[in-house]
Amino acid sequence: MNDNAATARPRSTATRGLLIATGLALALGLASSSCTFVDESEWVLVERLGQIVRIHDQPDDRGLNWKLPWPIETTRTFDARVQIVDPPGGEMVTADKKNITVDAFLCWKIASPEPAASEDPDPGSHPLYRFFTTLGSTQAARVRLAEHVLPELRTRLGETNFDQLVDVHDPNTDPNREAGQLVVIPRTVQSGLADLVRDRYGVELIDVRIKRLNFPRQNQVAVYERMKTERKKIAERYRSEGLAENTRIKSHADLQYSQILANARRDAELIRGRADAESLRILNQAHRRDVEFYRFTRTLDSYRLILNDRTTLVLSGSSGLLKLLTEGVSDIPTTRSPPPPGTPTTSTADPEDNR
Repeated sequence: MNDNAATARPRSTATRGLLIATGLALALGLASSSCTFVDESEWVLVERLGQIVRIHDQPDDRGLNWKLPWPIETTRTFDARVQIVDPPGGEMVTADKKNITVDAFLCWKIASPEPAASEDPDPGSHPLYRFFTTLGSTQAARVRLAEHVLPELRTRLGETNFDQLVDVHDPNTDPNREAGQLVVIPRTVQSGLADLVRDRYGVELIDVRIKRLNFPRQNQVAVYERMKTERKKIAERYRSEGLAENTRIKSHADLQYSQILANARRDAELIRGRADAESLRILNQAHRRDVEFYRFTRTLDSYRLILNDRTTLVLSGSSGLLKLLTEGVSDIPTTRSPPPPGTPTTSTADPEDNR
């Protein structure tokens, strides 16, 4: 009997420890489910048995907040940051019957509550309540906003000519000019739908923009071919103008070349003529100083030209060439004619005179 009592005591101790651990875990679970943390980029909706009882969407609600433990009260978290909806582009027809493809996007977020909403016990005054009850999720909000914005945007674009759409002037760069239709139309759509989506869905439509305007795929080939043809025409015009300018420059260069060459030849002929005249003048002066000596040197030059190992001469007895060969230079007069006036003289004696 004592052994049974000793065995039952450890079992009761282990059971008691297990119950205490289970109770602590349950208490910790209840405590953790009784608090919720509200991030700066989030808004939290608190439900009690399916009914919305509190909304944490004020700056003072950031941080740790208390609620009844699960499953009595549950929370739903929503992103309070700006969201972007980028639906696929769609084809439309402008007012002047031109098919284009418009690709637009829009920015939105859950509307911020009014300052008085924090004191109003009715959750229906909060935009987050309208967003949850009408849309329920971010994905549903994207679909519903695209259904409102895109048809309105395409309707406005369909009332505008294509030439007006391609004017993308921004008034921020030039305040003196009006903004283009690609800027005005999205702003008009945004301002026209802002109150509707806020009152109905609790959503703030921040901006609507057109990011791409293009021709449909089936028309792009024809448009690109026309653009290529126009660019080829412009290139041919530039090429023709370049060839004409090239011809003009070459003609001008050839003319200058011909003029410079003709002037150079003329100057060369003038210089050559003056040089020849000066050479003849000097030669004539030398000849007048000693005519017989000139004849003698010319005769020797003639011998050098006509006499060689194979030369046979037939000369008359009165030939000057024959006399020089037969009689020598003894009979050549050594007197020289006086130099012409102005010719410098030298005191050096002539070797012929000494001889």
